[in-house]
Formats: sequence, C-alpha cells, structure tokens
Amino acid sequence: MSETAQNSTTPSGGVNIEWSYSGKAMRAQAILFAILSLVVAGAGGYATVAKLLGEFSILIWCIIGGGLILLWGYHYAVYFYRVWTIRYRLTERHFYAYHGLFIRISDSMELVHIDDMRLAQTLFDRIFNGGVGTLVIFCAADKTNPEMHMKGIEKPQEIFEKINSLRTALRAKRSILTSGGGG
Repeated sequence: MSETAQNSTTPSGGVNIEWSYSGKAMRAQAILFAILSLVVAGAGGYATVAKLLGEFSILIWCIIGGGLILLWGYHYAVYFYRVWTIRYRLTERHFYAYHGLFIRISDSMELVHIDDMRLAQTLFDRIFNGGVGTLVIFCAADKTNPEMHMKGIEKPQEIFEKINSLRTALRAKRSILTSGGGG
C-alpha cells in the first residue's frame, strides 16, 4: 500500500489495513500560499521603496504581516488536524473511518453494502501533491453517511482496488451461500 498504510493480518489470517490522511494532499495549497506571500511581500517592499504608502507604511506592513501569519497559521492548523486525526481501516468485511480531535467520530460500513466507488485526482493532486487522491464510497444502506469522502489518500488506486476486490469477493461469497445451498 502506501507509506502511511500499514498492512497486517488478523489472528484468523484476515485482512487488516490501516492508513491515514497524507500531508502531501496540502502541498499545492502551501505552494500557492508561498507564491502569494512572496508577491505580497514584493509588492509591499516596492511600495515602501517607491514611497507609495506614505506615512501609513508601518501600519500597512503590520496588516500585511498579520494577514500572512494568519494565513500560514490556518494552513498549518488544518494540516496538523488532518494528519493527526483522520484514520481509516479496512478489514475483510468492514470499512472504518475515524476523525475528530475533541469529538471523535467513527463510521463503519459493511463492504457488501457498498454500491459504488469513485476515485478522483485533480491535476494538482497528480502533479504537486505527490499522487494523492480522494476516494468516495457510495452506500445507500448507510442512512447516516451514504457518501463517504476520503481525502488525501496516498496511492489511492491501490486502496480503491483493494476495497473493490474485497467487496466483490464478499458479494460473490454471499450469492453462493444464498443461492447454492439447497439440496
């Protein structure tokens, strides 16, 4: 799987894969913030040297600096929140999603009930964010969360294929058990 995924087997020899949100998913945003910071600092420096700001130059620099600090602070707060709190686990029969810092939310979904899945990767995800992607699982049987979005998944194609193969095998096993047992 991915660097953040941990494969293991259960005592019964079953599947137990765990992974988490990848910080790579926020690279493009960090690059954008860095470019924005350089442009703002360059424009502010030019305006100060050219005396375009007049007597308010110190106030404007404080506002610009404070805004950039808030921007970067927000970026890193979201980054650490996602990396530290978002976890996923896949077993032979279930998919689990955990997230939250102060209030921990756990979602569970039986693989056999998954209706469809989608893998989405933006251009930024493929180029700047190291190939991360978003998996969307559709499950009409789940009344609380019929669409589960998993953002920031490293090597999402592998995860997608693993969930799909387990789902397909489980459905085939279930149809054999329900249709072929008569005698």
